[in-house]
Amino acid sequence: MIGKSLGAISVINAIPCGIGSTIGVCLQTRAQFVTDVDHTTVNVVNDPNMDDTLARLCVKRTLEHISEDTDIDYELTIRTQIPPSRGLKSSSSVCNAIIQSVLNRYGTKIDEMEMLRIGVECAKEAGVTITGAFDDVCGCHFGGVVFTDNSKNELVHRMDIPDYDVVLWIPEKMIPKNKVPVEAYRARKEEFEEALALAYEDPLAALTMNGRLVAEIIGADTSIVDLALSNGALAAGISGTGPAISIVTECGKGQKMADIIGGNTILTVTR
Repeated sequence: MIGKSLGAISVINAIPCGIGSTIGVCLQTRAQFVTDVDHTTVNVVNDPNMDDTLARLCVKRTLEHISEDTDIDYELTIRTQIPPSRGLKSSSSVCNAIIQSVLNRYGTKIDEMEMLRIGVECAKEAGVTITGAFDDVCGCHFGGVVFTDNSKNELVHRMDIPDYDVVLWIPEKMIPKNKVPVEAYRARKEEFEEALALAYEDPLAALTMNGRLVAEIIGADTSIVDLALSNGALAAGISGTGPAISIVTECGKGQKMADIIGGNTILTVTR
């Protein structure tokens, strides 16, 4: 059976104050879960060498949740358009898709929030998240602009967003979660709270403000952000803990922006 999830970009990083916000984008993750096989295999098509711990946990915890036998053989195939370890919610999208694929295999439906919380707990257990990333799983699942309290795994607010093009600038460098300077984020809590207050009124302005704060913390070059903004981008900033940069433009202007900034880019849209 197939499970699907989309992607998201950061508006507010949740590390400093526990409240996070994201905007959904149309990058897809697809998971296929098949039983009645001779042995268990997990195949991440885009990255065959990726650690499959998170994927196996998602299957196990979902089977436990719906009271099905966890001691079964299965074949899990994952395809995603989201580059990993760049701050683009790849783990959250993978969790959502896998859990949905298992539920679909058994013809079972559970509360949406329960489903998302299973993924959060799996991500915590696998060590691929700092806050639990409830903002990320909600953003990938619901789309629009979401605000969540990650300390309580609660969706605080959601609102629709107009259609925009989104250019993602993808550097070769990755930032694993065990390399994130957590205390440096928390030391600037008040500044992130200011960005959060702005986000409810103007999420695009908050995205830019949040991105600059993150860039200062991790010592990232902001020349791509500055170039995008000087050429008409509506917002630009580092997503998640980086190092990828998300650039929001008016519809139809994304490809021109991608050409201007150069490098490895992915063009998508908000949802």
